Amino acid sequence: MTKSEPRLSKSRFTSGLQCHKKLWWEVHEPDAVELQPDKVLQDLFDQGRLVGETARTRYPGGVLIDLPHNAGEERVAATKRALDSGAPAVFEATFIADGIFVAIDVLEKQGDGYRVTEVKASNSQKPEHISDVAVQARVAAASGVPITAAQVLHLNKEFRHPDVGDLFARTDVTGPVAEFVPLVQEEIDRQREMLAGPLPDVSIGAQCFEPRECPFIGRCWPDGPDHIGHLAGVGAKKTVDYLARGITSIKDLPPAEKLNFTQKRQLKAMAENRLIVEPTLAKELEPFSGRLGFLDFETIIRAIPVWPGMAPWQQAAAQFSYHERQPDGTYTHSAFLAEGPQDARPPLAEAMVRATANATRVVTYTSFEKTRIRELQLAVPNLAQQLAALEAKLIDLYPVVKNCVYHPDFKGSFSLKRILTPLVPELTYNDLVIVDGRVASVEIARLLFVADKIPKHERDRVRKELLDYCERDTWAMVKLVECLQELARVG
Repeated sequence: MTKSEPRLSKSRFTSGLQCHKKLWWEVHEPDAVELQPDKVLQDLFDQGRLVGETARTRYPGGVLIDLPHNAGEERVAATKRALDSGAPAVFEATFIADGIFVAIDVLEKQGDGYRVTEVKASNSQKPEHISDVAVQARVAAASGVPITAAQVLHLNKEFRHPDVGDLFARTDVTGPVAEFVPLVQEEIDRQREMLAGPLPDVSIGAQCFEPRECPFIGRCWPDGPDHIGHLAGVGAKKTVDYLARGITSIKDLPPAEKLNFTQKRQLKAMAENRLIVEPTLAKELEPFSGRLGFLDFETIIRAIPVWPGMAPWQQAAAQFSYHERQPDGTYTHSAFLAEGPQDARPPLAEAMVRATANATRVVTYTSFEKTRIRELQLAVPNLAQQLAALEAKLIDLYPVVKNCVYHPDFKGSFSLKRILTPLVPELTYNDLVIVDGRVASVEIARLLFVADKIPKHERDRVRKELLDYCERDTWAMVKLVECLQELARVG
């Protein structure tokens, strides 16, 4: 490698396997705004780091190469000292060969050789892990360290907090890695040649989404209101198929194209530039009567579960908002937001059962709340009967909208935020700080588990932002039901 050539690494190598254009931007525009982690991505990084740190406790006597990643040569020297000392395992073992930098999560001594262990925060071993491990094995072997085995240590989806089963599961990948290692050098050569030239011309395709969505997708994918990617229910793979056929706009769809009923309604709404309301709307709204409640949850989701009975990456309700229509036509509001690291589910369930006791039906948007309530029945067994009664009251507004209504500004989506303003123009999320459930989840987790590191004024501000966001979701459902009932009357 010459001084002018950018150094490759494990992460860059796997990025290039996904898409050469993606790698080119990462190398030549390392400060690109698309590469700056937002709160959600940073939280995933932090959880992955915690999983890695926890995995190290499984290797007594292991030595950590605790140096900055930009101190490459120092890390290599420290790794050699650890191996020479006979350490049973080395964490973040670092090697540089042919200008390729790798830091191995766990390098474990086994007889006359070593086993490479890649620690992943996923619940299973995935196909893309093979190339990840293979480039590490190749560089370690080129550095004189014999690699005789390889495995992925991932989270065990059968584990239940605190001690039912093992938090980690092992998947041996020695065979697949050995098959891939001979391909590594050829791909490295291709990547280096590509990086030495201008931005490569790579057509959009499945690699834009697999194994994960590319951060630069906005640069490659045009996004007008008529883009074929906005066809209702089209999905990423079907969108790629359409583009391969030269169909970039919904208006370009051939007359004989096989479309479902929802998509046909969308095309009609776009062609006539108006709201379409099906005559079935009134019938579908009939159950939305009596003393209606409106319920929305926000959750936490942790790689390493924190409350009894939880599995890795299982969502758990930690906040709710609830509006209820009173006999005089006014609405009351109840809310709950957990505080402190203790299990939030029992007090949340108690408050929710109390708040919803008088409702005839309880409106949700999608089946998300039903799933969480079923989980609460297991987590809070003393309230299982009351929670089952609440589950029986639930009624989902989502299929009513999807089956009966379409506005051109939906752009193929039936998410609550996408449909709200076209149907209820006076109501948006634009005045809120938190406008995304994933951000809400991260912020709740911060308040619960690292509150001592957050100044009180910031905690108070974030709590208010979370309460405002969740309340907006249930008030949005209130106004949507009112809007749909009015549309049914005039239609």
